[in-house]
Amino acid sequence: MEPIRISSPADAISYIGHSLGYWPQESLVCVALDGAALGPTLRVNLPVATEHVETYAEGVAHSVGFDKDATAVLMALFTRQQWGKGHTKPFASLIQEVKRRLLAAGLIVHDVWIAGPESFATYDGANPTTCGKETPLVALESSTLNAELVYQGSAIGQSDTPAIPELFTAVDHDAVESALRGMTTNPAKSLDAVYRLWMDLIDHGDEPTDEQLAKVLAGLQHVGLRDQILADMPGINEPMGATLFGATDEAPQWERIDSSEKLLRQLLTIAAPMHAAAPLTMLGHICWWKGKGTAAANYMHVALTFDPDYHLARLLAQMLGAGVVSGWAQHKNTAYRDHK
Repeated sequence: MEPIRISSPADAISYIGHSLGYWPQESLVCVALDGAALGPTLRVNLPVATEHVETYAEGVAHSVGFDKDATAVLMALFTRQQWGKGHTKPFASLIQEVKRRLLAAGLIVHDVWIAGPESFATYDGANPTTCGKETPLVALESSTLNAELVYQGSAIGQSDTPAIPELFTAVDHDAVESALRGMTTNPAKSLDAVYRLWMDLIDHGDEPTDEQLAKVLAGLQHVGLRDQILADMPGINEPMGATLFGATDEAPQWERIDSSEKLLRQLLTIAAPMHAAAPLTMLGHICWWKGKGTAAANYMHVALTFDPDYHLARLLAQMLGAGVVSGWAQHKNTAYRDHK
């Protein structure tokens, strides 16, 4: 973990945006600390109703507690609800219960902040029923920590919704269908050739030709090859089941997964809707490995739009709906960090 240098609320709010990679909406965010070092960042949706604050708070404390080295927590509330001058602070009972649960788990809550569309403040002001003095969000741009992270190449997106601007921009339906027909003569040999082509493109970083993209996309229409590629994508020698669920003690080779993500997005440029479910689902699977649940769910939604019966997408959608988090995303030694 990196040394933490958060010296102001602006630094804290900036770090949360950079850590997630996007600006959260209607969210509670917890940053675990191990002494003075950064731990995992947890983001959960704020509840629509507050009848079950105990269950919600228990879930937050349980999730933060996955980091066994954590000793403290920084919290931030992101909401469009009114909380500035003349307004009482929102979600007061919820925040109080979350703090109580975290303290009961042995985690000290150092600070709590609140951020809205235009300003941020400390959650607890001089008056217990109100938030602190508002600071415009533009102040984040001059935050020391924000400047350091931007200099390192980090950026904060507007949301974690996966942008797929290249979807179907250069559809080559005939080439993919031709590749599929060619595989029928000797399926085992053809799929092995596609597997080796995928590995060459990932491991050597070569820019694929349209013909190569068509062959790979055709191969991914075969469930067995799709699963084999997914299981081998992290580059670790572990059983397929453990790898697919991100349930290994060994960290995956995230840069290799990033390269696979790039290639999958290139496949979408030539994919017709009937061929798109496989790369979309695999992209969602990668997001799930990385702990990006909302982005993963969005990919599953798009995949199922094109193929409502696509089994892997349905399975992952059910897992996401049940709140299942990949094993890698739950531990700091295996969790994804943006290499860019």
